[in-house]
Amino acid sequence: MKFCRERHIRLAVFVFFFSLIANTGVTHVQKLRVAYTAFAGTFTILWLGHDAGLYQKYGADMELLFIGSSTTAVQALLGGDVDIVYSAAGAVIDANLSGADLVMVGCEYVKGQTSFFTTAPIANVGELRGKAVGVSRFGAFSDFVARHVLKKYRLEPVKDVALLQLGGTREIIAGMHKNLVQGGSISLPLILQARKLGFRELLTTEQIALPFDYGCFIVKRSFLKAKREELEKVLRATIAAYDLAIQEPALAKKAIGKYTRTTDPETLDATFNENVKAYALRVPYVSTAGLRSMVDFRAQTAPEAKKLALERMYENSLLQEIQKESTK
Repeated sequence: MKFCRERHIRLAVFVFFFSLIANTGVTHVQKLRVAYTAFAGTFTILWLGHDAGLYQKYGADMELLFIGSSTTAVQALLGGDVDIVYSAAGAVIDANLSGADLVMVGCEYVKGQTSFFTTAPIANVGELRGKAVGVSRFGAFSDFVARHVLKKYRLEPVKDVALLQLGGTREIIAGMHKNLVQGGSISLPLILQARKLGFRELLTTEQIALPFDYGCFIVKRSFLKAKREELEKVLRATIAAYDLAIQEPALAKKAIGKYTRTTDPETLDATFNENVKAYALRVPYVSTAGLRSMVDFRAQTAPEAKKLALERMYENSLLQEIQKESTK
C-alpha cells in the first residue's frame, strides 16, 4: 500500500510539472546551424534577419557559424555538422560533381557584383592583349569574371591575355600598383580603395552583366524532404529581413559594421546600396541563367559538369508556395 501511495504521488508530481510547462508555452526548438563563408556585404540580409530575431520570430531559430571556405562549409554540411550553407551555387556544382546531392532553395543574388579595373593607361579591354590580368585563384569568382570579360570582348584567356593567381583581391590591387598585372575584378569594399589609387573602373556590374547565383541557401536533398516546413520558415524570415533592411537602412548598416568590423560611413553606405538596394532580391528565387553560366564555367576545366541536371540542383517550389499564400 505504501509503495502504491508513493507511486501515485510521484505520478501526480510528474503530471503537475508537465502541465505547468505546457501551460507556460515553454517548448524546445532545435536551432538550425547555418554556415556563412565570408565577411562580405552579400551576407547582409542573413545577418540582419538573425540579429533582429526574425528567424526566431518565424519559428526557424538559427545559429550562425562562420566557416571561411565554401569547400569546408560543404564538407561540414555533408558530415552533418551544419544544416544549411549560405554560399554561391558553385559550391553545389562542385559537390554534386563529386557525387553529393545538394540543392538550393533560394538565392539572394543572381548577378555578379563587381567592377573590372585596369591600370590608368589601359582605356579599353582590347588594350589588354599581350598583357596580364590578376585573379585570386583559378576557379574563384575573380577568375570567372576575368574570363567572362575577356571573352565578351573577343579576347581568349591565357592565349591573348595571361591570367596570374595572386591569392586575393588585395593582392590584385598590389599587383596592379606594381604593374605586375594590368587588370582585375575588384568588389566592395576594396572598390573604394582602387578608385582612390587612381585605377580605371573600366566596367561596372551592369556593364559586365554576369549571371551568377550566390547568397544561396544550400541543403542536402534529404534535409529538404525531411524539413521542408522549417525551410519555408527560413525563407519567410529572409523576405521579412529584406523588407526590414529597406525600411530601416540604419539597422542593415549596423549589421554590416558588426560582422565586417567596419565603421567607415562611406564603406557602409556603398555596401548597403549595392548589396541591399541595388541587387538583393526580395523573393530570392534561384536563377537558372545564373546556374547555367556557372556550370558552363566549371565545364571549362571539368567537362563532366555539362552532364549535371540543372533541375536537380535547385528547388523554387517553397518560394512559390509562400507567394501563393501571400496572394490569398
